[in-house]
Amino acid sequence: MLISMASAKGSPGTTTAAHVLAAVWPRDVRLAELDPAGSDLLYRLRTQTGQPVDPARGLVSLAAAVRRESAAGLDEHLTTVDGGLDILVGLARPDQATAIGAGWAAITRSLRGPIDVIADLGRLTPGAPSLAAALASDRLLLVTRPGVDHYGHLRERLRWIVEETAHRAERPELGIILIAPWKERHEADDLERLVRAHGLDIPVLGVLAHDEAAADSLAGRRLRPLDRTLLVRSARELAGRLADMGEGQ
Repeated sequence: MLISMASAKGSPGTTTAAHVLAAVWPRDVRLAELDPAGSDLLYRLRTQTGQPVDPARGLVSLAAAVRRESAAGLDEHLTTVDGGLDILVGLARPDQATAIGAGWAAITRSLRGPIDVIADLGRLTPGAPSLAAALASDRLLLVTRPGVDHYGHLRERLRWIVEETAHRAERPELGIILIAPWKERHEADDLERLVRAHGLDIPVLGVLAHDEAAADSLAGRRLRPLDRTLLVRSARELAGRLADMGEGQ
């Protein structure tokens, strides 16, 4: 199952959301950075031996491999980072996204296999290089924060995706992830009502706690146990729900 996560505008925390969900996923999983704007995990994470992550091994090397052989495998382009998570490291420079060109479709095919993949697409816009991956995913999740402006951009981006995929035989299941302070998690119900009021039958699948200290720890910026944080606890609940929904796909 390929689960892609994207934002409609700005930086609502898509990379952190994808990372924490992959970290607590209840079965084998890989994390793929497909953000055309460039990698964050390249600078945040270290390998299991404490070394910096190699930017040449990841999306860049996979793009070169699928150019030679469209059915190229994924495994040799993965890096196992500290903690044991296998990741496809993203781009070091945004100009590399354009250079991949038509290779984005073949990259997406490489991600679809027997092992679940959670992909971070960054900001999703018309013409974005990663659009091929978004539309070929099993599930496409739009990440947002509370607020009238965030909800407005989310609504218009969802409407565009629905129109873009209306005539496709295969299209991703759409869903919404809300990142909010835990005491404001009830906003998810209000958001779902708002989306449905505009004729969009797209569910809010869950809430991830907005927990800056835990996010900093996940990114390696501070030392703090993560297991009992609201971010990880909310991620476990959401990951279990998403994994159950994907069984049989």
